Amino acid sequence: MAKNFANNFNSTNDSVSLNQDWYFKLESSNGTFATPTATDFLFTLGGGSIAFSQPFESSPHRSGRHNTDIIKKKKECTWSLSTYFNIDETLGAAAAAEIDAPVKLLFKSLLGGETLTAGAVYQPTVDPTVTFSIYENGDQWARQSVAGFVDSCNMAFPGDGEATAEWSGAAKEAFLVGIGRSVVANAANTVTLGSALEGKRFPVGSQVMIVKSDGLTRSTDTPDGSARTVTAVAGAVVTLSGAVLTDAVGSGPTPIYLAYYEPVAKTAINNPVTGLVGSVSVVGLTNPCFRNASVNITQDHELVNYCFGSDSLDAPFFIPASRLNVEVTLEMNINKRVVEFYNGVQAFDAQDILIVLGGGASGTGRRLEIDLPKVRFPVPAFSVPDTGSIPVAFTGMAYQTVVDAADEIVVSFI
Repeated sequence: MAKNFANNFNSTNDSVSLNQDWYFKLESSNGTFATPTATDFLFTLGGGSIAFSQPFESSPHRSGRHNTDIIKKKKECTWSLSTYFNIDETLGAAAAAEIDAPVKLLFKSLLGGETLTAGAVYQPTVDPTVTFSIYENGDQWARQSVAGFVDSCNMAFPGDGEATAEWSGAAKEAFLVGIGRSVVANAANTVTLGSALEGKRFPVGSQVMIVKSDGLTRSTDTPDGSARTVTAVAGAVVTLSGAVLTDAVGSGPTPIYLAYYEPVAKTAINNPVTGLVGSVSVVGLTNPCFRNASVNITQDHELVNYCFGSDSLDAPFFIPASRLNVEVTLEMNINKRVVEFYNGVQAFDAQDILIVLGGGASGTGRRLEIDLPKVRFPVPAFSVPDTGSIPVAFTGMAYQTVVDAADEIVVSFI
């Protein structure tokens, strides 16, 4: 069912969490909003959000026992969300189209290097530089962030559940945008809403569109794929960027609606691949049974929030100044084969690990492969439970095989 902005404006209900949608769009110019289209939609799990704040503290000036005013701090904007691994298994040969455009964008932001000749392959051969616009759309509201980037990703592959990726990062700032109604003939580049309070729903810098009285039809002033920027708000009058408005006339029973921008449609792959099909292999370890595996990638980017005269992040918004850390965890039950592995770990042997999700252990069909050719584990402690098997978790760090190889991790959708 298409979203009806007239119904959402007129609704007396509170917003419903299940109406949350996410869109990610590569910015052609870092820090400038990029307008998403249908293919920029991303299936996500619950719990994701954009978090924005601008902290302040009470002024320490002395004038008695009473607080007088505040001192503002830098703006802070972070985001996080969870996804399954959706892979199109109907393709006859490996192609970049087997995963969604936002997923490719997230992995490129995470690892930097991207090859799309056969499937989609990512490894840290270059430092990440891209930024993207984030649109988190609800029913009566939306949050829009500019200059977003990935700082960490934790990929979990449990033996008894769904494989997931936990993404998190930062952005320059976020706008919270609502829906307003106009019942006048709007001219020039302004839309006059019903009240000054409605005007407060549209912060300067946010991305909006105009919708006809049916709540469904986009005005020709803001067709699908084309948003307007709010440039000024004076009470109920909202000024928009772009050409003079020609299709924004609202009158009496046929108003128009000013709303946060959203594509007409959404298109995404809906085929979660789980640990029921796949394999984890370690060179030299025969017939292993892994209870679960995980790969946690952290960048710890340095935020460019130190420029004088600015209240938020400044270009280039982040600097990959810290080491790339790839932490690998494997959990197995103690048996005679794992004793061999354990003693190899104690001897500081490097472990060559391959995680395959989808396509079966033989590696046929569309699949995700995570190649970790050189992982070193510290010796883990384990305890013996009262009953049952004896699990032990090995948690170590992935390293490049030789200097400048940048191959500590290679993520391949093939």
